[in-house]
Amino acid sequence: MRFALFRTMSKKRPSSAPLALALDGSVLLNASAQLEAPLVSQLAKALSVAPSDLFIGTRLPATERAVTLARIDDAAAEAVARIHGLRAKSSSPGRSRKTYKKL
Repeated sequence: MRFALFRTMSKKRPSSAPLALALDGSVLLNASAQLEAPLVSQLAKALSVAPSDLFIGTRLPATERAVTLARIDDAAAEAVARIHGLRAKSSSPGRSRKTYKKL
């Protein structure tokens, strides 16, 4: 099992991302939550970062990658649908959306 260490660049997030999509199409899971806290602290100190800014990626096998990407795609589609639904509701306050049949 290969690991990759990354520093997260965002200062807005309190903790590191749960996964990453690499440029080569691979999916990396953040394994830092699976490690013991003293080890994560030691690695973060050696890299001069906060433990929450540390991403320790492990590559998913190809079979799990396909399933993970399909789930990410489903989740993204659901998020877009919810956002679109919220915008539709807020665009006409006080009026309900009705469907009219053409006769």
